[in-house]
Amino acid sequence: MDLTHLQRNWDDLGRVDPMWAILADPTRHGNRWTRDDFFATGVQEVRRYLDLLDELGVGARREVAVDFGSGAGRLTQALSSAYAKVVGLDIAESMTALAVRENLERNPHRERASFVTNSADHLGVIDSDSVDLVLSIVVLQHMNNALKSAYLREFVRVLRPHGVAVFTVPSHADRSLTGWVRRLPNPVQNIYRRHRYGYRSVMEFHAMSRTEVEAAVAAAGGDIVTVRDDTMAGPPWISYLYVVTKPGPEDRSDRK
Repeated sequence: MDLTHLQRNWDDLGRVDPMWAILADPTRHGNRWTRDDFFATGVQEVRRYLDLLDELGVGARREVAVDFGSGAGRLTQALSSAYAKVVGLDIAESMTALAVRENLERNPHRERASFVTNSADHLGVIDSDSVDLVLSIVVLQHMNNALKSAYLREFVRVLRPHGVAVFTVPSHADRSLTGWVRRLPNPVQNIYRRHRYGYRSVMEFHAMSRTEVEAAVAAAGGDIVTVRDDTMAGPPWISYLYVVTKPGPEDRSDRK
């Protein structure tokens, strides 16, 4: 798949307003995120996701984590306090460069974190069966569904048996007027986005139904542990947080 358009958009956004592009709070547009506030949200979110894994009784092994769509390293840095090794993957070189700088300047566990620009439709930079956690929050929504499915297959591939993937995907827009507008094709919405925010590059939005996500996970060989309502995408989107595990050999034998 050709990722040129996606990579160009995010590389540009990583240069002009990276923290807003990652957490699109309208009050923070125009580089109005402070670094402390921005990275504090990562600590809060990672704590919430790890508490959820504890509640579900999964993901107990915490050696290697992958932050897919790592941006400035907001979640990568937070993960490095709980995992011995964390790899942040992002499609944009500008975001990777920013993440490296921020990690060196502010992360007390900086030696545990590394960052790689991944511009392929796969995670070939990560070995199969090598990762305890894949975390991807408000990332998959910005790519088309064929690419989502490809990455979901890769999430399962790189997990160790009983490893866990945690990710968010918006399913559909609600029935409000704003929801109707959000169903318009992205090329149409991009005209408004460029006018509204004043940037040449835009953050496109691509929903994928819960049924489609669950089918893609099953086709990849993953097991869904839970699906929870999620608000990170913001209204008018109905969005879900998925927790997926990779079965071990003993689990597969039980299914025969």
